[in-house]
Amino acid sequence: MLTPHKAYRRGAEFTLILFDLRIPGAAERFHRERWAWAEAGEVEMLDQDHPVLIVRPGSARRLSP
Repeated sequence: MLTPHKAYRRGAEFTLILFDLRIPGAAERFHRERWAWAEAGEVEMLDQDHPVLIVRPGSARRLSP
């Protein structure tokens, strides 16, 4: 399913970050980014191996190393 489970505001800008968890190290990076964007992002799963992090630019409270 490519459609999010909930509605996002129209006209707002979002950045989509797609992760391929089959790549070594990608799962750890995904978890760090998800933590960094926890207050400004949402996660949608395309399938078991491909999460998409949906973030509002300029709203990170923490930085990911």
